[in-house]
Amino acid sequence: MRPDLPPGLWRAAGTPVGAHALASAACDPDDYAYVRGVAQQAARLARATGLSRETRALVLACAWLCWSGPGATSLTRTLDGPRALRRAGHDDLARVLAWAGAASRLSGGAAPDADDGFPLPVGDGAQALILLDVALVTTDAAGAAAPPALVLRGLAERRGASDASVAAFVGLVADLSDHPQARVLVEAVSPEQAAAGS
Repeated sequence: MRPDLPPGLWRAAGTPVGAHALASAACDPDDYAYVRGVAQQAARLARATGLSRETRALVLACAWLCWSGPGATSLTRTLDGPRALRRAGHDDLARVLAWAGAASRLSGGAAPDADDGFPLPVGDGAQALILLDVALVTTDAAGAAAPPALVLRGLAERRGASDASVAAFVGLVADLSDHPQARVLVEAVSPEQAAAGS
């Protein structure tokens, strides 16, 4: 998270347009390409699942803000972005981003809990969290749609196989594969890439 960002950008982040403006101001070109890819993947997922307009808006705003959640390119935990969103009045976004890429997925117990002020999202927030997690594991560092195996390979090459972000990614993919809806969505958004990568 960039602490020097104007508070007005955080206040406007409750819509996809405002979240995009915040991402544009906060991200360097490489991170922006990744976040744009996550947002594109999230948009495909939102269309495929026929979500309500409100839930689609939540998913897309969260996707544009994923750099402020679990550390988009590293999947390391930080609650600075969700806390800034909460201060700006966007509790629903903050809760989703606090849990994105996490939940029980980080086996070190680093996931937020009610004591952190970020209980696990429910309802529309829970749906947004699943779609955001699927978008995260099916978007490579350059922002292109890719199957999780290729995304993992790239992450391990950049960070080293023993990096905590690699273990977090493996845990996230394992959790998603145990969730029937998430498993179907992963297959739905990257079938051509999966065939090309095998």
